[in-house]
Amino acid sequence: MRWDKNIIKISLFLLLSLSFFTSNKQNIIDGIGPESFHIDNILTIVTSLDTTTTNAFKTHFLETPQAVNLGITDIDFRHVTTEDGWKKLLQDPSKSVDLAWGFSHDYFYNLEEWNLLKPITNFTLLDYINENIPDGICGLETKHYNDSELVWFGTAFRTYGYTVNHDFLDTYGLPVPITWEELASPIYYINSDVNSIGMSDPPLSTTNTRIYQTVLQAYGWEDGWSILTRMGANAGIYPGSVATRAAVVFGEVGIAMTSSSYGFIAMRENTDTEFIIPQDNAVIDFCDISLGINCDNQEDAEAFLQFVVSPEGQAIWLTEGIDQFPLNEHAFNTTLGQTRTDIYKFFNSLYGTIFLYFNYSLAQSTLEETVYYFHDTIVVEHTLLQETWGIMVQMLRNSTINSTYFVELVYRLGALPENLECYDYDIYYGFPCPSWSNFAKEKYQTIIDELTRLNEPQETSTSIEVTIILLFTISVVLNLRNKKKK
Repeated sequence: MRWDKNIIKISLFLLLSLSFFTSNKQNIIDGIGPESFHIDNILTIVTSLDTTTTNAFKTHFLETPQAVNLGITDIDFRHVTTEDGWKKLLQDPSKSVDLAWGFSHDYFYNLEEWNLLKPITNFTLLDYINENIPDGICGLETKHYNDSELVWFGTAFRTYGYTVNHDFLDTYGLPVPITWEELASPIYYINSDVNSIGMSDPPLSTTNTRIYQTVLQAYGWEDGWSILTRMGANAGIYPGSVATRAAVVFGEVGIAMTSSSYGFIAMRENTDTEFIIPQDNAVIDFCDISLGINCDNQEDAEAFLQFVVSPEGQAIWLTEGIDQFPLNEHAFNTTLGQTRTDIYKFFNSLYGTIFLYFNYSLAQSTLEETVYYFHDTIVVEHTLLQETWGIMVQMLRNSTINSTYFVELVYRLGALPENLECYDYDIYYGFPCPSWSNFAKEKYQTIIDELTRLNEPQETSTSIEVTIILLFTISVVLNLRNKKKK
């Protein structure tokens, strides 16, 4: 019957198909299957790192025997720069984010609170991490535990300071600063045409924003803003960290706010430059890493964790163009590490530096005020600020005003409004905030007007009363002389 023949044909087809798939399944497992049955094994990482860094780590990791044996074919780096972006990716199971990694130390505390990070429980891996990453550096912890379980740890770090151009400083007879506060000194005011310092507009530079936050935490909110205001008066303002670094490299300014990595880049671009870490109140920023709560490639993720703490993985941070400090000192013993004597020198010098315990929660809670108050009062009103500061400094230098009065003016120059709430903020137009800008404009102009009046020559009084008194005096003298003659 035709029906029986069809059944036989279908049965034979199914048997042949089953045999085909079974044999190829084993071939796929053995890594010799046909290309049409290749299964991609991709590691997914949410990160704030730049593509230069992530590409370097991807290339080197995928070449390791561990990655090859596990069949890892690629790393999908999800580059996200906001905490909310990290949160959305980590909490969505469909995104299957295996790891969170980046210079975003303040994010990790909140991510842990939201139960979006998974502790590391592999004892072999934990032992390897502890062998290669110290528990702390310069008095700061590099590992974070929750109920004795390691949740995240640092893989590298950077610090912040300034890059100086020695040729510029020598030309204008300026000293090399060693603290943040020195940068606010009238010593670093040259004239209205030449700026000694380069700073970035904070909405355009996370690096410079962290520096400003460091100053505010180191010296306190009121004194910190006074220092930043005077630093801004000594400075040219640039649109971003790269432009600020370029200014000191090309000698437009003598001192520029930079991270350590930008400082190392600057020193390669111009041998007259030098990156300096302030001797007090320096800050270390860690590049942390953790398992994501929805990690579905745990073995692969753990292999990557092992790689990034190994001497070979740590050495990648020393690549020119990345220029970060590794936490594993054995990285300097690798072939690449032995070429980076510049970073090794700074690595060793850090142990004598006083580091500020940076409060990330405080920095986050005051971030908007820090960024936009600086922008409105120092950047938007920069011309008037420099004019005010220039008049103050010149009158101090020529002794028109004394140091006591100058200190009083310094206090008024950096004075804050009663609060930093932006009452005129409009959600449709955003910042800048007119109330902050107007406040700054008024206080700067008031100082200018006061000093202008003080500098005006005093008019000689020629009133009628004075004339009458003078004539009366002359008359009396003449009468006395006449009496003596008689």
